[in-house]
Amino acid sequence: MDTFTTTDILQQVKKICNYPEAKSKKLICSFLRFIVDESLAGRGDQLKGYIIGTQVLGKDVDFDPEQDSLVRIHAGRLRRLLRVYYLDYGKNDQIHIEIPKGGYQPFFSQNGQSKPIAQSTTTSDAILLHEPSIAVLPFKNLTGNPEKEYFSYGFSEELSIELTKYEDLKIINCWQRPKIESFEKAISILGARYLIDGSVQTYDQDLHLLVKLVDAQSGKQVWAERYSRDLSVKSLIDIQEDIADTVAKTVGSEVGIVLNQMSLESSRTRHENLEAFDAILQFYYYEAHMSASLGALTFMKLQQALINDPTSGIIHAMLANMYGTSYALDYPDSDDNLEKTIEFSDRALQLDPDNFVVCIVKCVRFFLVDEKDRFLQEVNHCLSMSIISPMKLGALGFFLSLYGYWDRGITILDKVMNKNIGYPKYLHGPTCLDYYRQKKYEQAMTEAEKYEMPGIFWGPMLRACCLGKLDKKTKAKSQIEELLLIKPDFEGKAKYLISRYVKEEELVLHILDGLKAAGMEV
Repeated sequence: MDTFTTTDILQQVKKICNYPEAKSKKLICSFLRFIVDESLAGRGDQLKGYIIGTQVLGKDVDFDPEQDSLVRIHAGRLRRLLRVYYLDYGKNDQIHIEIPKGGYQPFFSQNGQSKPIAQSTTTSDAILLHEPSIAVLPFKNLTGNPEKEYFSYGFSEELSIELTKYEDLKIINCWQRPKIESFEKAISILGARYLIDGSVQTYDQDLHLLVKLVDAQSGKQVWAERYSRDLSVKSLIDIQEDIADTVAKTVGSEVGIVLNQMSLESSRTRHENLEAFDAILQFYYYEAHMSASLGALTFMKLQQALINDPTSGIIHAMLANMYGTSYALDYPDSDDNLEKTIEFSDRALQLDPDNFVVCIVKCVRFFLVDEKDRFLQEVNHCLSMSIISPMKLGALGFFLSLYGYWDRGITILDKVMNKNIGYPKYLHGPTCLDYYRQKKYEQAMTEAEKYEMPGIFWGPMLRACCLGKLDKKTKAKSQIEELLLIKPDFEGKAKYLISRYVKEEELVLHILDGLKAAGMEV
């Protein structure tokens, strides 16, 4: 810190807050200015969650940072902003500001990199091609009414805000439409691999909004959707928020278009220095399309990423989740995987306590060891973080339902499945069992047929027990054969396996009864 003057550091803060991606994040910039000012005044060691919550984030005097994670969430966003800034706009800056995890006191260091200022864009462009970066362009106003220009720009801003809620994305909000000669130039000019563009039109009381997603690497339009709304029913603000939320989920979530496309690319190509990101993409793809071969590949990539970055909290969390899944599904050689789940989740929590994935894996851990009170406490903590990701929110609904909180869990699952097109199909497991426990077997069977997870025995098991209760033993035969092909020893340990996910004894016995009616010897 004594390398630089106070003026130097304050100028650096000002430069960061003038960074295009930071201009729209006034609260984050206030957070940064406050902790830097306090540190320069010699009070850095006194920076606690309560002080920041009450003096920066406007919380009341009864604010409890242990129960309300608002400060930790904003600190995580600030760390991400600084990381993106120094990878891009500030890569040649001499003063680096960091906020080590586990506290809020900033650390000032000198950039020891020997890169020339006039660095070739080839390397940075190559990195951008393989990171989930999206530039949101101002939408075109095609209404013929200049007074509606505010809606076009307002929608672009609202969409940018919704997209920034997904931690894996880098979002660039463009206040003006840049002049771009080619899509290749867009990568260098905007600093983004993907572009979101669109237009707004109105006819009488109808509003039509066109949204397009373009891959700047290939110049191809990879997705487009037209949204029509009746202006006489809802206000423009409500329409704007509703469509922005839908587009953000479709494009930016872990099961959305961008990460799905990049996951497929990463499975075919290996990029230097991107092992961690590649492994994270692979994990999201595995979660949505579980299979034994995908699991082996994902596990290998996560282990390699951990070797390259042993301090990554999210990589530890994802490995903990995979160990937990292999334990719960009784994969071969998984006897000690519950202990590994606990070990890796604890380490993830030490390294990155504010990360959504880390917090949800903590819920999974308490679910697997059947600590109901701790599980519920962690779920409530996660939900207080306003998670919007379909994969993370879906996981909470999944485990809540199977622990017996059916109304609460199914409400979350319905929200996830009604608003997202690429959610993991294993979420139909709890919705099937919710109908099954109410003895609504036809509806349960409809949900069981949507459970499409190759190589997971739960799909054919659910269909078999539903068919058993519907007295369709002949149809159940093929499901039993598929079940035993996947899990040959299922009959001898059925109750034990079902109980790893279903925590209500009465429902476990009900499922076993359906399997017996289908013709299984359980």
